[in-house]
Amino acid sequence: MTAFTWVIGIAITAWTGAMATAALLRTDGAKHWFGELLKQGPTLMTVNALGLLVAAALIALNLFMPTVINTTYVKFGLIGIGVAQLSTVFMLYRAGASRQLIAAPIILFILCVIYWFIRT
Repeated sequence: MTAFTWVIGIAITAWTGAMATAALLRTDGAKHWFGELLKQGPTLMTVNALGLLVAAALIALNLFMPTVINTTYVKFGLIGIGVAQLSTVFMLYRAGASRQLIAAPIILFILCVIYWFIRT
């Protein structure tokens, strides 16, 4: 496994893991992002956070234990992150958010696409 694979995998894991942890802890930033910008209630925010946390765990475990977590599981995790980020872009665009806010989920989606092609 190359260093590039590790860098992309750790970036995706850290990013989604941080988002999930913040949403589960109900930080002010997570309430602003999920609640105000994406118009998600507390229950949907928790479900979204759990999904992101599982996807981050799958990618991290695949990096460290590729024989235990194979690429099929990683594909499901990447698809989950991708769908979440595309819906986020749609919701932010519909709400009239700035380009800087819309760029963040697009960058994470691009990282997931890159990881898909180099890892699977």
